[in-house]
Amino acid sequence: MGIKYINLKDFSTMEQREIKDKSEKEYKKIIRDFKDSSLIVEVKKMEKAGDRCKYSVHLRLEGGTSLILTAHQTDWDLPRALHKTLDNLKNEADHKYHTEQHKNKKKNF
Repeated sequence: MGIKYINLKDFSTMEQREIKDKSEKEYKKIIRDFKDSSLIVEVKKMEKAGDRCKYSVHLRLEGGTSLILTAHQTDWDLPRALHKTLDNLKNEADHKYHTEQHKNKKKNF
């Protein structure tokens, strides 16, 4: 399925490369557990404070026609915002699918 980027043209070439590199690296890990899914990466520049911008990163993992997972994070540093959002997505996947496995197990007391 692949990765889809939203609002990527609003960034410089170096920022675009950084967004793509980190997203593709993590997508290779995500695709192991969620086959036939696509990652939607939406990055926005929010507000300026002097010479800095605040970045907002939203990730959606979709499988076919259904939404599987979402994560978002904001930060003043683009690499840190991407890293935190990808970690949030991994934690969401671990939490959601780890607890569902335990609900279906029978307890032998």
